[in-house]
Amino acid sequence: MKTYTSTLKKEIIKLDSCEERIDFLKDKYQGKTAVIILPGPSLNDYDHNKLRDIFSSREDLVIMPNKGAYDVSLETSDFHLMNPWNIDRKNPIKYSKKENTIPFWNVTAAFQEEHTQMISNNNHPCDIWIPCLTEPYIKKEECIHNTCNFDQFWMLGKEYKTIWGTPILYSTTIPLALHLGCKDFIIMGWDTHLLHKGKDNNTHFKDDGTFKKDLNVLLEEEEKIVKSSYKLYDWCQYNNINIRLLTDISPVDSRFERMKSINDI
Repeated sequence: MKTYTSTLKKEIIKLDSCEERIDFLKDKYQGKTAVIILPGPSLNDYDHNKLRDIFSSREDLVIMPNKGAYDVSLETSDFHLMNPWNIDRKNPIKYSKKENTIPFWNVTAAFQEEHTQMISNNNHPCDIWIPCLTEPYIKKEECIHNTCNFDQFWMLGKEYKTIWGTPILYSTTIPLALHLGCKDFIIMGWDTHLLHKGKDNNTHFKDDGTFKKDLNVLLEEEEKIVKSSYKLYDWCQYNNINIRLLTDISPVDSRFERMKSINDI
């Protein structure tokens, strides 16, 4: 998809507003398979060079790394999904081939000015940004992984915003992939930080032992995420959306098909 995405990117940057750019992308990847890469520790189970060889040779795949998972797909990435949390705000991503990739940011509506200034002042590449509704716009109990109202994924493209959901998969990546026209998904690295079935305690594929989030809060949140995955599976079945997982340590609903190796992509 690299030539196709780079062509779209040239058209996108001619448009003045994010709303116009989002409208332009509607169904542009219809019929393609979205490969979503989350930064879970299972990413270390795969040869990243071989993955990039597969990605670069396939015109039927849309490669969508989230945040630090960009280091896995690099120049084969079609979209790079970002938000301002748990990143190095002062040091932007250095894209190996920036013409290949569309950086797509989700900023918190409550801190919209602060976050957009952070992106601009630190020269973070950003082709499109959207606000995400959190408190005070909605209550914590109303975020997607609590309500399991997955119809809210369709908000993007209708209202040019998304609603709080953890992980970024819920708040940003699935909504964008659906807006692009994808209904087949391969999700890598959806392992959660604490509840995965790994042989070690790594929270992240680049884990350096400095994970700072309150572990009790994180555990409660991840239990809700895992619980929500059962309703997500049912929602996908109803909407003819197919999600397969490439990870053998994920604790989410076992009804999601598990792929055995990168050769199954």
